[in-house]
Amino acid sequence: MLLAGVMSAATAKLHQDLRDLVGHTFEGRYRMDALLGVGGMGAVFKGHHLGLHRDVAIKVLHPSIGRDPEISSRFDREAQSASRLDNPNCVAVMDYGTTEQGMKFMVMQLLEGGELTRLLGRPLPAVRVLQLTAQIVRGLEHAHSQGVVHRDIKPENVFVTRDHDGKEVLKLVDFGIAKIVDGQGDGRSTRAGLVFGTPAYMSPEQAAGGAVDERADLYSVGILMYEMLSGHAPFQSDEPATLVRMQITADAGPLPSDVPPMVAAIVQRLLAKSREDRFQSAKELRETIETTVAILGSDSHSMEIRLNASGETPSVSAPRVDPLVVTRPPVRAPKRRFIVGLGAAAIGLTTLWLMVPAEEQSAPQPSSTEEAAEGSVAPVAGDVLAPEPPRPDASLLAEIDRLLVLGAYDDADKLLASARDRFTKDAQLLWRHGRLLGKRKGKKAQALVAYADAIEGDPKLLDDKDFYAELYELLRNPTLRDDALDVALHQMGRYGHTFLLELVNNEKKPLAYDDRHRALDELARDPDNQAMINHRLRRELDLKQSKQSLTACKAYADALTSIASQPDYYFYPLIDKTPVPTPTAANREDAEVCAPLEPRRQELMAQLAALRPDDADVVVIEEDDQPAAAGAAPSDAAPAGAKKPAPKKKSECGKLRGIFKKKCW
Repeated sequence: MLLAGVMSAATAKLHQDLRDLVGHTFEGRYRMDALLGVGGMGAVFKGHHLGLHRDVAIKVLHPSIGRDPEISSRFDREAQSASRLDNPNCVAVMDYGTTEQGMKFMVMQLLEGGELTRLLGRPLPAVRVLQLTAQIVRGLEHAHSQGVVHRDIKPENVFVTRDHDGKEVLKLVDFGIAKIVDGQGDGRSTRAGLVFGTPAYMSPEQAAGGAVDERADLYSVGILMYEMLSGHAPFQSDEPATLVRMQITADAGPLPSDVPPMVAAIVQRLLAKSREDRFQSAKELRETIETTVAILGSDSHSMEIRLNASGETPSVSAPRVDPLVVTRPPVRAPKRRFIVGLGAAAIGLTTLWLMVPAEEQSAPQPSSTEEAAEGSVAPVAGDVLAPEPPRPDASLLAEIDRLLVLGAYDDADKLLASARDRFTKDAQLLWRHGRLLGKRKGKKAQALVAYADAIEGDPKLLDDKDFYAELYELLRNPTLRDDALDVALHQMGRYGHTFLLELVNNEKKPLAYDDRHRALDELARDPDNQAMINHRLRRELDLKQSKQSLTACKAYADALTSIASQPDYYFYPLIDKTPVPTPTAANREDAEVCAPLEPRRQELMAQLAALRPDDADVVVIEEDDQPAAAGAAPSDAAPAGAKKPAPKKKSECGKLRGIFKKKCW
């Protein structure tokens, strides 16, 4: 009732032309059913597209405002920029124009749900914040790829809805002051000295009236993350001018102490006053968030931030973080302390104390990748005790992870190099080294080697879901397929079967004959894999690729045997187009196998021809004709008494006139 009363009051204040739209149809296709909301510049209606039979949202500018050339141009710019976007995390704009009464309108996807504002006002869990932010960043990544910078990212412009499966989906809306980077935008809106945006969420360069690019949107994302993590915005004031000044000069206050360091580091980098110190693209930010979510799922990386000696929690607004300086504590020390230097010319030098709780040190819990503490011993043959190789401290690994998340790859490289000098062949460090190489351009092959070396050092890493996910992404890189096959075959065991199944079932780019059979032999170790192999494709490739084998005749014979075990007319034209291989003089044993294959081939073709359905379509295999083996009978000469298939007809559908024939559709 209250909402209805508010809406009635808002409706009463609407311009008469806007009120008259409800219940009417304009443009011959949009029926205005109800008022959804009223703003300072116009109203949003629920409409219905009569042709598509689909509900839509229709934004209409206030008649008097629409007559303003600058605002009218801004509205057109919003429609143009938003209509370029086609992404699940961006609202879809389907149409825009001007009504007969001269009012500007825009037709959009009708969303059910509410603004992100509904989730704010209280701290949200870090992983939840990362998941929400990832969707916002995916929308920005797409918009930026289309040359569109939003420039007004705020909770009111992020709509929380659900898809057909009930899954939560965030959509960016209102590209009203968006800038089209390729120069199609209105020059007056991007001119230095004019400030556009919402003061509480705008970037320093926006606040100063300077030129903006994609990194301005990323700063606003940092404000949103800060607000979701802490329950309040980093900069608060009732005066817009004060907020603008704070965006340019003030530092954000500390995040709650329970925010994981890696998440705080992301916010820290996003809120850097200089855009050169932020993430440089939405893609880089998205990848970092996805990596952080994966890392936070591992208990071995959980750490606490405690107050430093002065009792102050470090600010998250410092633009860069220097590498960790590791200091070994005295034996009597109850806690291990690691000093992190923060280089910040504008705010001075701050010191962070990242400490591992003493309880965890006094009662360490062995894990799959770190089974014993440094200096422990393990039994060996002959009841002789030998010291286990020293291992890096968990905090050192966490610091390397933090640097990788920040994108400080050079700093991470230096720290890794120093650590690997002390802990040679350590699997955890090899893993981080592989992760770092994977971020470097042209280093994917070296990254795969590092992951393989990590498996050699500790095969139990394959049980770690994060390690496996990163390795699997490398394995699927098409440029690494040969090396990836070797890693899967020789070092991953059953863990490589999923990837091998993907390879042997690849119809578009199949493996070579010998490589494919190496994979099939490994898969045969687990009987459960047989149900997941495309056996029809396997038989087809065995026949077509038999000439690639060192024993081509034997491979061809095996293919015929396999097809005969489950006869299917599907293979008739394939066998017809694939003659018996020509035996090589170098392999006499294989040449002997070739001798009886032609009669066997003809016999199998006759058997398959009898299976031809009366209504079967003619199957044409696009393949170069190959000469028959020496002494072989013509491929269409079936044994006496065999049912000869109907002659093939040339397909008309491959020609231009085929597009007019319904059967070709």
